[in-house]
Amino acid sequence: MKELFTQYGTGIMIVAWIAIIYFFMILPNKKKQKKQKEMFDSLKEGNEIVTIGGIKGTISSIQGDYIQIRVDKGVNLTVRKSAVAVVLK
Repeated sequence: MKELFTQYGTGIMIVAWIAIIYFFMILPNKKKQKKQKEMFDSLKEGNEIVTIGGIKGTISSIQGDYIQIRVDKGVNLTVRKSAVAVVLK
């Protein structure tokens, strides 16, 4: 029996470590990426957002991977969708 464990013990430990890495690192990261993609896909004109730089504004137009946000009268900024941290409304 002891010989059987030493023969397969290393393999079992490798499989266990792969499972641990998957459940604690890869799976949560996939969930986070899915949630972030859903947020980016739900962006539309009129939404109030805050960028990762802390700039608050309203989306005035969306052009592919970029959005234009109005931060004040006559002041528009163009940023990537990935720069959006929070959608307020």
